Amino acid sequence: MIRTLSKWAILSVILVSASLAQGQPAKTAFVFRDAGDDTGLFPSLGGIRGHGAAWGDIDGSGFPSLFVNSFHDAGSKAAMFFRNNKGKFTLDGQEHLRTSGAGSGALFVDLTNNGRLDLYSSNCAIDKGDGRKIPSALFRNDGGGKFTDVSKDSGAILPLFAGRGVAALDANGDGLLDLILCERYYGAVKYGPTLLVNKGSFKFDALSAELGLPAKLSGLGAAVSDVNNDGWPDIFFTEGDGNHRLFLNDGKGKFSEAPGSKEVFKWKGLGKDDTPAGVHIADINRDGLPDILVGHHPSRPWNTPLPIRLYVNKGVKNGVPTFEDVTEAAGLFPLTMKAPHVEIQDFDNDGWPDIYVSIVKFKDKQPHPIIFKNTGVQNGVPQFKCDAWTVNDWPTKEDLAVKKTGAFFDKLVKDKRIIYMAPGPSCDFDRDGRIDMLLPNWWIEDRSLLLRNETPGGNWLDVQVEGAKGVNRMGIGSNVKIYPAGKLGDAKSLLGCREIAIGYGYCSGHEASAHFGLGALERVDIEVTLPHGKGTFTRKDVAANQRLTLKQPG
Repeated sequence: MIRTLSKWAILSVILVSASLAQGQPAKTAFVFRDAGDDTGLFPSLGGIRGHGAAWGDIDGSGFPSLFVNSFHDAGSKAAMFFRNNKGKFTLDGQEHLRTSGAGSGALFVDLTNNGRLDLYSSNCAIDKGDGRKIPSALFRNDGGGKFTDVSKDSGAILPLFAGRGVAALDANGDGLLDLILCERYYGAVKYGPTLLVNKGSFKFDALSAELGLPAKLSGLGAAVSDVNNDGWPDIFFTEGDGNHRLFLNDGKGKFSEAPGSKEVFKWKGLGKDDTPAGVHIADINRDGLPDILVGHHPSRPWNTPLPIRLYVNKGVKNGVPTFEDVTEAAGLFPLTMKAPHVEIQDFDNDGWPDIYVSIVKFKDKQPHPIIFKNTGVQNGVPQFKCDAWTVNDWPTKEDLAVKKTGAFFDKLVKDKRIIYMAPGPSCDFDRDGRIDMLLPNWWIEDRSLLLRNETPGGNWLDVQVEGAKGVNRMGIGSNVKIYPAGKLGDAKSLLGCREIAIGYGYCSGHEASAHFGLGALERVDIEVTLPHGKGTFTRKDVAANQRLTLKQPG
């Protein structure tokens, strides 16, 4: 059952936040610093309408490079590709990667299992006579991060497809990664969600209805996860009117809607322009089951605040997963700002995954990303607290009196007290074991943010899975579980469970890696379950504080 806070409770949150912020130093659970200048992203990254970003080690250096997509057709610079040299960035000179149009998402993904990350750049291509007809693009990595445009005749580029985010999955278990696309909510929908089935050699079949996906469904987000633990990837779509849809894989690459999903995930009480946005699926309460987190993009949240939504997985019955909306019970209060991008990550490495949204508040010109700290589980429900929301007095009565959207955001940019971004992919870009975040800014006048995580925290472990026989090389779809050393397989001792996934949140691309905070633990046991029934393997007594690549046995 979905519950909402009363207007009085919403007002109380705003007033208490403001009163706590008056004259208080900004001491928060998480510490971040804007590292955009130090790392070389600026001045190149300035002056963009950023709407997509992706991380990936495209040259085997061990450090993730960065692609930033933008609405070039709206007065912005074109897309940009930055190489990462041990935490320092340089703008790459490959002109064909400076894509134009309405760049809305991106993904680095190995489409041929050769160990090289290719690039899919998603565009919101619509026919408005203003240059927005420019379609998405597909680039082949020829080695060392040198890319060739292979869009033509690939079958992966649909004319006038109003694309947003893109995610990767092996839908049919053939060992090749496919791509799932979602089409924007605003305006007419030409295709709806589309699965690009990988036939090899950069050739794709664009299918939807043939595979059981609903034609003309419109929304801003899609995410992939094996939500019923049968070894096959399922797909969750956020829909524009709040009727989210979950589609289960039949084990042959075809999908059908999970019984009752419309009712379970229905986001009640939304206005006409209150649009759900990004989505992330990951185990948030350490029970080994993937949960679902949904962000939002309401028209005027400062007038009618809304929380993001959290659906906890209660287990599988007859092959069908059951979920419960625990938003209010978990402490996720209404936000007076848009929060399109959401993620479940352990930002302080204490062993409990936190919730991050793409909102940043400022105190004394210092950034404070809005992160809900996971404080543990009570009565089966994870509990969260967010102290960053109180670092300044926004929103005041004066703020809320500014009704016109344009004037409202002009005021935000000028006052520098709060801002939101569309995408916000996390990544440990400097390899210090702490999860950082990149937030491309939509407003040309304001600054994009590379927020370096400097939070004191515990030990950590990053796990990558390298597939071989019948499993994609990136290990997408593999399920990784972590236990204290000597406790392998003990469900009560489970420290964390994450599925290797890329393309979640909102219009964002990530590394194919599972990050675990370990707290004070120095050694752990690992269990990896490969997708499509390809088996399970383990590693015992593994040392903390390292990036570990586990290869499929045999």
